[in-house]
Amino acid sequence: MRKGILLSLITFLSACSTTSVEASLPDDRFLIIAHRGASAYAPEHSFLSYALAVQMKADYIELDVHMTKDGELVSTHDAFVYLPDGRKRIAEVDFQELKNVHRNSVYDGKLPVSLPEGIDPLRIVSTEEIFSYFKHDVNYYIELKTPASYPGVEDALLRQLREFGLLSEIDADMPKVILQSFNAKSLKKIHEQEPTIPLIQLYSAKNETMLTKKRLRKVAEYASGIGVDKTIVTEELVELAHAENLHVHPFTVNEEKEIRRMIEIGADGIFTDVPDIAVKILKDVRGD
Repeated sequence: MRKGILLSLITFLSACSTTSVEASLPDDRFLIIAHRGASAYAPEHSFLSYALAVQMKADYIELDVHMTKDGELVSTHDAFVYLPDGRKRIAEVDFQELKNVHRNSVYDGKLPVSLPEGIDPLRIVSTEEIFSYFKHDVNYYIELKTPASYPGVEDALLRQLREFGLLSEIDADMPKVILQSFNAKSLKKIHEQEPTIPLIQLYSAKNETMLTKKRLRKVAEYASGIGVDKTIVTEELVELAHAENLHVHPFTVNEEKEIRRMIEIGADGIFTDVPDIAVKILKDVRGD
């Protein structure tokens, strides 16, 4: 009897210690998020694009996650793909078919990168391949794309992140994984299971009217920040979000003038196709 009570107490205390850790983002660091990798220089979401982003010292590489017909999680932006027999949704295609989709590159080879052997560095890749190759050496900023189209995608992604030990690593400087989505229901589901993962609620330009103090306060109940189309990001919005303890990550910011502006108005990071340029500008602004 005493043994049973002791085990119950240990289980309870363990659960309390786990859930007491709050998701957080660094307050003193401007994050450079490689949008689909270094996508200005290589096919988006390819191994080459990600490897270039790592070499360019991006803080995070961004993955867009879909689920194939055979249940594989893949990183690609669009929910559809063009095959020899026409356009098909990712959910209708096996991973093997996606591997055969040909993509070209304008990469000039000036910046040497390390790439996995036996894998076409330009093709569509799975999240498992990405995690297997980069492991804990990079930080991952992952978007669940149209999760309602892929029942169980949240559970599948969390299971994979756990298998690779990416949720157990606690970095005082930056979290190893950040998850984002336009789908609030999906984010809340993740928050219930893994409250220590920082979550980002995404907003497009057409959702500008939703960015009110009342709405942001609701978002802060499950998210650590908001990802917002750069065209509607103002200093006032940044201050409004910060008042609710929400970080602001505008997308997609590529021009030097735009990058400097986002730093100056107090944004907490940017999604960019040109992480090398963003890193240089940030160093220049901060006098590093």
